[in-house]
Amino acid sequence: MGYVDWDFAITTGRTLAPAGPTVSAAQASAEVQAIREAAERARGPVAETSRLQTPADAPAALVVDRPTWIAVNAHSMGALLEPAIETLTAGRPASAAAASIGGKVTGAEAGALLAYLSTKVLGQYDLAPEGDPALLLVAPNIMSVARELEVDAADFRLWVCMHEETHRVQFTANPW
Repeated sequence: MGYVDWDFAITTGRTLAPAGPTVSAAQASAEVQAIREAAERARGPVAETSRLQTPADAPAALVVDRPTWIAVNAHSMGALLEPAIETLTAGRPASAAAASIGGKVTGAEAGALLAYLSTKVLGQYDLAPEGDPALLLVAPNIMSVARELEVDAADFRLWVCMHEETHRVQFTANPW
């Protein structure tokens, strides 16, 4: 058991995060398809404007819900933070009970933070330190914000996708 129980963070985050807008299965399916199409359309204008290309073999954007976004980010946070936590706690072993309880507490804190953020993030390019980097687009948030702002949903989807594609091209078009 680590200092942060990342599985508990995922469980906590998924429990606390609201589902998003109430829509029918058909509406949800149509929104996901529209976001996928916007993500594909965004590649051209970003490449033309930036003169940088996302690699041809880059996977398509992933359209996700809030629970999936939480899980992806908990895994990434764990991969990024665990080495630092290990360095900071080296030579300071905790008892099994303290580690177990502490891991649950910090996992709950991380999960609560992820639940909150899962309602705000429209998309992101996840570097996935121990996996495959991916462009994530959070469907319920894109739909909610477009409604809240009372903007054209198609234009808003494309704007979000162009913004996120710009981040992907920044990380993938050149060797850093």
